[in-house]
Amino acid sequence: MKKIIFVCTGNTCRSPLAESYAKKVYPEREFESRGLMVTSDRISKYSLEIIRENALPEPSSPRQLSKADTLQSVLLVMTEAHRTAVENMYPGAEVELLSKFTTEHSVDISDPFGAEKEVYNKVFQEIKTFVDKIEV
Repeated sequence: MKKIIFVCTGNTCRSPLAESYAKKVYPEREFESRGLMVTSDRISKYSLEIIRENALPEPSSPRQLSKADTLQSVLLVMTEAHRTAVENMYPGAEVELLSKFTTEHSVDISDPFGAEKEVYNKVFQEIKTFVDKIEV
């Protein structure tokens, strides 16, 4: 069974939330997260607060998506623009929009970066609805 890597822009907000939640819901699967343009070594304070409030496992530290990540992994991205970027950077990578992977709908998950905590909470709830539908 392939590892699942959640991918967003900076690997500080959305993908760590998805990684942590998925690790709790599916402890038998391997999950990680990466970013397309990682500029920080810290996860957003609001994402960390949500992770801790929900007693979720700590996510991995922000890391740049690499060619090695595309091997033997399914990349689940947050937006259609992320999917296009991954396909351009790593032709042949197995990449899919998180929403499309788990439902028949293509829905971008908005970036809460710079917003208030309630926006992060809303994004987390949206991520949860898709992660809950991952087939293990």
